[in-house]
Amino acid sequence: MIHKVDNEDRVYIIGQHTKYIQHTKYIKKMLFIIAFLVVGILGVIVGVYLYNKQTSPPKTSQAKSLEEVEVISKDAIAPKFMGNQNFQKFLVWVGKNLKYPHGHENENAEVVVAFTISKEGSITDIQILQEPQDKAFGQQVVSLLKQCPRWAPGRLANGTATDIKYTLPVRFSKTRK
Repeated sequence: MIHKVDNEDRVYIIGQHTKYIQHTKYIKKMLFIIAFLVVGILGVIVGVYLYNKQTSPPKTSQAKSLEEVEVISKDAIAPKFMGNQNFQKFLVWVGKNLKYPHGHENENAEVVVAFTISKEGSITDIQILQEPQDKAFGQQVVSLLKQCPRWAPGRLANGTATDIKYTLPVRFSKTRK
């Protein structure tokens, strides 16, 4: 039945079909809400993926080597600084011999460097992983490592000499004496 009120058409359905139409409207509303939620969740997932893709560092050879950790037997022998000193003595040597780059004596800086103590006992494959914009700090660390005394090489459990890789953060601090 159609009844005209204030220039609006209204439909009145009488009988069992009223429940069917109300149920159909309810289903349509629920499907709309579900579709809206699914699109929203997919938007969040895509946003998180894109954010992580932008903020994660590119896979460099160093990043790959961190993922591919080689386990050395507990019976292996670590390299010895100056032939018979532990790694702590090497850090003391770095601290005593590290000099500020000329003109930067009052600045704080951090350089992260990776290097290998070779089978022959020398420091090789020096790579700067992180340094300030002014490259002088990184150059100073590389120069220092090139002057490092010889090491007794690391050895596997069977006694075979092997290359050992290290990553070292070096801090330049104004309070350092």
